[in-house]
Amino acid sequence: MARVKPKRHGIHIDMTPMSDLAWLLLTFFILTTQFKPEETITIEPPSSVSQIKVRDHGVMKISIALDGKYYFSMDEQKYKIPLLKAMGEKYNITFTPEEQKEFKGLSDFGVPIQQLKQYLQLSEAEREKVTVPGIPGDSANSQITEWVFEARELAKQAGDSLDLGIRGDIKAQYPVVKNLLTRLQDKNMNKFQLITSSESESE
Repeated sequence: MARVKPKRHGIHIDMTPMSDLAWLLLTFFILTTQFKPEETITIEPPSSVSQIKVRDHGVMKISIALDGKYYFSMDEQKYKIPLLKAMGEKYNITFTPEEQKEFKGLSDFGVPIQQLKQYLQLSEAEREKVTVPGIPGDSANSQITEWVFEARELAKQAGDSLDLGIRGDIKAQYPVVKNLLTRLQDKNMNKFQLITSSESESE
Protein backbone atom coordinates (compact mmCIF):
# COMPACT_ATOMS: atom_id res chain seq x y z
CA MET A 1 0.00 0.00 0.00
CA ALA A 2 1.37 3.42 -1.03
CA ARG A 3 2.33 5.86 1.73
CA VAL A 4 0.10 8.93 1.87
CA LYS A 5 2.09 12.15 1.85
CA PRO A 6 0.81 14.89 4.14
CA LYS A 7 -0.47 17.96 2.35
CA ARG A 8 1.89 20.90 2.53
CA HIS A 9 0.59 24.20 3.75
CA GLY A 10 2.20 27.49 2.79
CA ILE A 11 3.76 29.53 5.59
CA HIS A 12 1.76 32.64 6.42
CA ILE A 13 3.38 35.47 8.34
CA ASP A 14 1.17 38.27 9.61
CA MET A 15 3.08 41.51 8.88
CA THR A 16 0.52 43.80 10.52
CA PRO A 17 2.41 44.15 13.84
CA MET A 18 5.63 44.87 11.95
CA SER A 19 4.06 47.63 9.85
CA ASP A 20 2.42 49.09 12.95
CA LEU A 21 5.81 49.19 14.68
CA ALA A 22 7.39 50.88 11.63
CA TRP A 23 4.72 53.60 11.63
CA LEU A 24 5.12 54.15 15.38
CA LEU A 25 8.90 54.55 15.01
CA LEU A 26 8.48 56.91 12.06
CA THR A 27 5.99 59.04 14.00
CA PHE A 28 8.32 59.11 17.03
CA PHE A 29 11.31 60.31 15.01
CA ILE A 30 9.26 62.96 13.21
CA LEU A 31 7.90 64.36 16.47
CA THR A 32 11.20 64.33 18.35
CA THR A 33 13.55 65.55 15.61
CA GLN A 34 14.93 69.04 16.19
CA PHE A 35 15.72 70.79 12.96
CA LYS A 36 18.79 72.98 12.81
CA PRO A 37 17.81 76.69 12.83
CA GLU A 38 18.69 78.64 9.73
CA GLU A 39 21.86 80.70 10.16
CA THR A 40 21.62 84.46 9.82
CA ILE A 41 24.66 84.71 7.53
CA THR A 42 25.87 82.82 4.50
CA ILE A 43 29.55 81.94 4.56
CA GLU A 44 31.54 80.25 1.83
CA PRO A 45 34.54 78.68 3.61
CA PRO A 46 37.77 77.91 1.74
CA SER A 47 38.26 74.35 0.53
CA SER A 48 40.90 71.96 1.85
CA VAL A 49 41.94 68.32 1.64
CA SER A 50 41.65 67.80 5.41
CA GLN A 51 39.52 64.81 6.44
CA ILE A 52 39.22 65.86 10.10
CA LYS A 53 35.59 66.59 10.89
CA VAL A 54 34.18 68.84 13.59
CA ARG A 55 32.18 66.77 16.08
CA ASP A 56 28.40 67.00 15.95
CA HIS A 57 27.85 68.23 19.52
CA GLY A 58 29.76 70.23 22.08
CA VAL A 59 30.98 72.82 19.58
CA MET A 60 30.90 76.60 19.57
CA LYS A 61 31.71 78.52 16.42
CA ILE A 62 33.06 81.91 15.52
CA SER A 63 32.03 82.88 12.02
CA ILE A 64 33.82 85.59 10.07
CA ALA A 65 31.59 87.11 7.43
CA LEU A 66 32.67 88.52 4.09
CA ASP A 67 32.55 92.05 5.53
CA GLY A 68 34.78 91.04 8.48
CA LYS A 69 32.05 90.92 11.13
CA TYR A 70 32.24 88.31 13.88
CA TYR A 71 29.30 86.03 14.76
CA PHE A 72 29.02 83.54 17.61
CA SER A 73 27.04 80.30 17.86
CA MET A 74 26.88 77.29 20.16
CA ASP A 75 24.96 74.05 19.75
CA GLU A 76 24.91 72.98 23.41
CA GLN A 77 21.49 74.18 24.56
CA LYS A 78 22.15 73.48 28.24
CA TYR A 79 24.88 76.13 28.38
CA LYS A 80 23.15 78.89 26.42
CA ILE A 81 21.13 80.53 29.19
CA PRO A 82 23.91 80.17 31.82
CA LEU A 83 26.29 81.73 29.30
CA LEU A 84 23.93 84.63 28.67
CA LYS A 85 23.59 85.19 32.42
CA ALA A 86 27.37 85.07 32.90
CA MET A 87 27.95 87.63 30.16
CA GLY A 88 25.11 89.76 31.54
CA GLU A 89 26.71 89.81 34.99
CA LYS A 90 30.02 90.78 33.40
CA TYR A 91 28.44 93.80 31.72
CA ASN A 92 25.76 94.57 34.35
CA ILE A 93 22.91 93.63 32.03
CA THR A 94 19.88 91.64 33.22
CA PHE A 95 17.97 89.55 30.71
CA THR A 96 14.31 88.66 31.27
CA PRO A 97 13.08 85.04 31.07
CA GLU A 98 11.51 85.86 27.69
CA GLU A 99 14.81 87.24 26.39
CA GLN A 100 16.65 84.18 27.70
CA LYS A 101 14.20 81.94 25.85
CA GLU A 102 14.73 83.90 22.64
CA PHE A 103 18.50 83.68 23.04
CA LYS A 104 18.32 79.92 23.49
CA GLY A 105 16.51 79.66 20.16
CA LEU A 106 19.08 81.69 18.20
CA SER A 107 21.27 79.77 15.76
CA ASP A 108 23.87 82.56 15.90
CA PHE A 109 24.11 86.29 16.53
CA GLY A 110 26.35 89.18 15.61
CA VAL A 111 25.65 92.11 17.91
CA PRO A 112 27.52 93.59 20.90
CA ILE A 113 26.09 92.51 24.23
CA GLN A 114 24.98 96.10 24.89
CA GLN A 115 22.58 95.75 21.92
CA LEU A 116 21.58 92.15 22.59
CA LYS A 117 18.47 92.98 24.66
CA GLN A 118 17.03 95.09 21.84
CA TYR A 119 17.96 92.40 19.30
CA LEU A 120 16.19 89.67 21.30
CA GLN A 121 13.04 91.78 21.55
CA LEU A 122 12.72 91.88 17.76
CA SER A 123 10.62 89.33 15.90
CA GLU A 124 12.30 86.81 13.65
CA ALA A 125 11.17 88.74 10.57
CA GLU A 126 12.55 92.00 11.99
CA ARG A 127 15.91 90.37 12.78
CA GLU A 128 16.26 89.32 9.15
CA LYS A 129 15.92 92.95 8.04
CA VAL A 130 18.14 94.61 10.63
CA THR A 131 21.81 95.26 9.82
CA VAL A 132 23.95 93.83 12.61
CA PRO A 133 27.29 95.48 13.50
CA GLY A 134 29.04 92.24 14.42
CA ILE A 135 30.46 91.26 17.82
CA PRO A 136 33.42 93.49 18.81
CA GLY A 137 36.79 91.81 18.56
CA ASP A 138 39.43 94.51 18.88
CA SER A 139 42.10 94.67 21.55
CA ALA A 140 40.21 97.21 23.67
CA ASN A 141 36.87 95.39 23.52
CA SER A 142 37.13 91.74 22.52
CA GLN A 143 33.66 90.50 23.34
CA ILE A 144 33.90 87.67 20.83
CA THR A 145 36.64 85.95 22.83
CA GLU A 146 34.81 86.63 26.10
CA TRP A 147 31.83 84.60 24.84
CA VAL A 148 34.19 81.71 24.10
CA PHE A 149 36.05 82.03 27.40
CA GLU A 150 32.89 82.15 29.52
CA ALA A 151 31.37 79.20 27.66
CA ARG A 152 34.47 77.10 28.26
CA GLU A 153 34.49 78.05 31.94
CA LEU A 154 30.87 76.92 32.30
CA ALA A 155 31.63 73.61 30.60
CA LYS A 156 34.74 73.14 32.74
CA GLN A 157 32.75 73.66 35.95
CA ALA A 158 30.33 70.97 34.77
CA GLY A 159 33.19 68.56 34.02
CA ASP A 160 32.55 68.95 30.30
CA SER A 161 34.39 70.48 27.35
CA LEU A 162 33.49 72.59 24.36
CA ASP A 163 35.44 72.62 21.11
CA LEU A 164 35.94 75.85 19.20
CA GLY A 165 35.57 76.01 15.45
CA ILE A 166 36.46 79.07 13.37
CA ARG A 167 34.65 79.43 10.07
CA GLY A 168 35.69 82.28 7.83
CA ASP A 169 34.46 83.32 4.40
CA ILE A 170 36.96 82.62 1.64
CA LYS A 171 36.93 86.33 0.71
CA ALA A 172 37.34 87.65 4.27
CA GLN A 173 40.42 89.82 4.69
CA TYR A 174 43.43 88.17 6.35
CA PRO A 175 43.95 90.94 8.99
CA VAL A 176 40.46 90.19 10.37
CA VAL A 177 41.34 86.50 10.81
CA LYS A 178 44.75 87.33 12.26
CA ASN A 179 43.19 89.76 14.74
CA LEU A 180 40.83 87.04 15.98
CA LEU A 181 43.67 84.55 16.47
CA THR A 182 45.63 87.20 18.38
CA ARG A 183 42.68 87.94 20.66
CA LEU A 184 42.25 84.20 21.35
CA GLN A 185 45.94 83.89 22.21
CA ASP A 186 45.58 86.82 24.62
CA LYS A 187 43.15 84.58 26.56
CA ASN A 188 45.50 81.57 26.25
CA MET A 189 43.04 79.85 23.93
CA ASN A 190 45.25 78.19 21.35
CA LYS A 191 43.21 75.07 20.60
CA PHE A 192 40.61 75.40 17.85
CA GLN A 193 39.66 74.00 14.46
CA LEU A 194 39.46 75.88 11.19
CA ILE A 195 36.26 74.84 9.44
CA THR A 196 36.67 74.36 5.71
CA SER A 197 34.77 72.65 2.93
CA SER A 198 36.08 69.51 1.28
CA GLU A 199 37.70 69.99 -2.13
CA SER A 200 35.57 67.13 -3.47
CA GLU A 201 32.44 69.05 -2.45
CA SER A 202 33.59 72.25 -4.13
CA GLU A 203 34.39 70.59 -7.46
